[in-house]
Amino acid sequence: MMRYIIYPTGFTNQTIEVATSGLGGKAKLFVNNQEVVSKRRKPMILRRDDGQEVEAIWKRDAFGLDVPNLIIDGALVQVTKPLPVIAKLWCFLPLILIFIGGAIGGLIGVIAAAANTSVFRLSANIMVKFIITLLIDLVALGLVLFLAATIRTLLT
Repeated sequence: MMRYIIYPTGFTNQTIEVATSGLGGKAKLFVNNQEVVSKRRKPMILRRDDGQEVEAIWKRDAFGLDVPNLIIDGALVQVTKPLPVIAKLWCFLPLILIFIGGAIGGLIGVIAAAANTSVFRLSANIMVKFIITLLIDLVALGLVLFLAATIRTLLT
């Protein structure tokens, strides 16, 4: 689980954290170590330092695989810097498995892309990140090919 401390306007006396479970998991918001829960499709309600209640909603990226940002009282709060374009392209490379393995390939590709994105959020050497994500991609490809061969054998 990765945790990011954010500093939205009006919350200087409070600790605001976003926790993600990685692998495209759901992000959670914590205020002073207490999880903020909301009903489905309803905004979260936060209390600023001045006592005023404000709404907070998640703003996901295009694919929903990276750390989401927050919109608090209408202002965008960036939880973490976006990945560089080359890193995003590399992370989403396993989505090619959709064309190789159909629905099963797509599912494995999405899981591998989410894992790659989580690896790129680690504080490690960039070469280590590329090597780890390459291994993830190769395992995903091997799994798709294995499942395709197994299904083909079972059907013939």
